[in-house]
Amino acid sequence: MMKRIVFLALVGLGVAACQATPENMGSQTMETATVVDTFIGKRLVTENGGVFLFNPDGTVGGSLRGEEIVGTYTADTQEVCSTYSAPEFLTGREFCSVPVISDNTVVFERRDGSSSPVYMIEG
Repeated sequence: MMKRIVFLALVGLGVAACQATPENMGSQTMETATVVDTFIGKRLVTENGGVFLFNPDGTVGGSLRGEEIVGTYTADTQEVCSTYSAPEFLTGREFCSVPVISDNTVVFERRDGSSSPVYMIEG
């Protein structure tokens, strides 16, 4: 009886060790894909030299008009929303938009009907 209990306990541990968790799935996680997944680790560059970055930790970076971009974003399967603490001309504003990808470019179409500049996707 004792051997059977030990065997069942070991089998149970083996099954638990094989179950998928975020830690053992590598780049695949149990989270839902978002509209910015395509951009993580890539540079979005405008014609005039602006650079925008979506970081995997939920922050945004880069530079616009020679000023550093500092902010955060949230995204779901359809839309991304970002808020900024720098540069000053973006501070306190939230931008929610749908990325429209064409070849190696993207334009962010905002809720208010305006659009971002065209960004080249690099990387």
